[in-house]
Amino acid sequence: MLAAAGGYFCLLCGYYMLRPMREALALEIGPDYYRALFTVAFVFCAALLPVYWWLVGRTRRGLLPWLVYTPFVLVFVALAVGLSWYPGDRNVAFAYFVALSVANLFLIAVFWSAMADVWRPELAKRFYGFVAAGGSAGAILGPTLVGNFIHAWGPAPLIITACALIMLSALLSSVARERLARCEGAQVPDAAIPVGGRAIDDVKRLVTTPYLLGIAGIIIAGQLIGGFMYSEQGKYVEANYLSLADRAALFARMEFWVNMLNVVFQAGVVTALSWRNSLVTSLSAMPVLVGASFVVMALVPTGGVLLVTQVLRRSADYGLGKPTREMLFTVLNPESKFKSKSFIDIVLHRGSDAVAQWVYAPIALLGVGLAGVAWICAGFSMAMLAATLYLGRAFERRRKPTAASEPAS
Repeated sequence: MLAAAGGYFCLLCGYYMLRPMREALALEIGPDYYRALFTVAFVFCAALLPVYWWLVGRTRRGLLPWLVYTPFVLVFVALAVGLSWYPGDRNVAFAYFVALSVANLFLIAVFWSAMADVWRPELAKRFYGFVAAGGSAGAILGPTLVGNFIHAWGPAPLIITACALIMLSALLSSVARERLARCEGAQVPDAAIPVGGRAIDDVKRLVTTPYLLGIAGIIIAGQLIGGFMYSEQGKYVEANYLSLADRAALFARMEFWVNMLNVVFQAGVVTALSWRNSLVTSLSAMPVLVGASFVVMALVPTGGVLLVTQVLRRSADYGLGKPTREMLFTVLNPESKFKSKSFIDIVLHRGSDAVAQWVYAPIALLGVGLAGVAWICAGFSMAMLAATLYLGRAFERRRKPTAASEPAS
C-alpha cells in the first residue's frame, strides 16, 4: 500500500506541477481556440491508443509503466527547452497543451490498470482510498511548488523536476507489484506475462456489456460537465488575470485547494464508505455533492462562486469519484482492465472533452449565461447518479463469487 501510494504521490506531484502551466498557456492561445486544442488532443489520443494496445498485448505487463512514462517524459524535456528558447510562442504553448492533455490520461490510466491487475476487490475496497490519498498529497505539493517558484525560476526547471518525479512513480509501481506478489494468499499475475488478447475483442466487449457502458456513461457525463466549466472558467480568468505568471499562480492555488479536499475525501470518506458499506454509497456520493453545488451556482452566478464550484467539483470527482470508479475494474478480466479501460479512460475521456467544447459554443451563443450552464450541469449530475446506482449494485454482484473463492488476507 505504501509503495502504491508513494508511486501515485510522485505521479500526481509531477503532473500537478505541469498542469497549472498548461492552463496558463491555454489562455496565451485564447479561449476561442479551446475547441481546436481539445479536438487535436482527442485525435492524438485516438492515434496513440492502438500503439498502447500493441504494447499491452505483446510486452511484459510489469514493464508497461516504464514503456509508457519514458516517451512522455522525453517530450516534456523537449518542451521545457522550447519554452526557455521561445517564451511567449503560441505554437510551443499549443504543443504543450496537447502533449499534457494526452499524457495525463495515459500516465494515470496505466497506473490504475497496473493497480487493478494486482489488487483483489476486497483489498481494493480497503486500501484504494489510501492509495488515492497518496496521490492527492503529491497533487498538493505539485501546485504549491509552482505557486512558490514560477515567478523566480520560470517553467523549465519545474518541468524537469516533474519529469523526474514521474519516472520515480514507475519505479514505485514496480515495487508495489513485487511486494503484493510476496504476500500470503496473493493472486498477482506474473509480471513477465503479457496481458494478451485482441483489441477488437475488447472493443466488442465494451459496446455489448452494460457494466462497461455504465462506466463509459459516467466518464462522458463528467467530461461534458468539466468542459462547460472549463470554458466558463477560462472566460473569467482571461478577463481578470492578465499575465502568464499570475494566471499560473491562480491555477496553482486552485489545484492546492482541490487536492486538500481530495485528501479528506479519499483517506476518510471513500475508505469509510467503501469498506463498511456497499460501493453504491461511496460511488453515488460524488454526483449528489456536485449536483448540489451546481444548484448553488445557478442561484448565485458570480465569478467567485464559479471558481469555488470548480474547486469543489474537481475535488469531488478526483476524491470521491476516481477511486470508486477504479474499484469497478477490479472484478473484470485482465484484457478489460488494460484495454477496455484504456479506451474508456483515454479515447472516450478526451473525445468527450472535445464534444463538450463544440456543444458549449452554440449554448454560449444562446446567451444562457453562467446560471443556465449551471442548470445544464446539474442535469448531467442527476444522470450520473442513476448510472452510479446501477454500477454499485452490479459491482457487488460480480464481487461476491470472487470474494467467496479467494483465501482470506
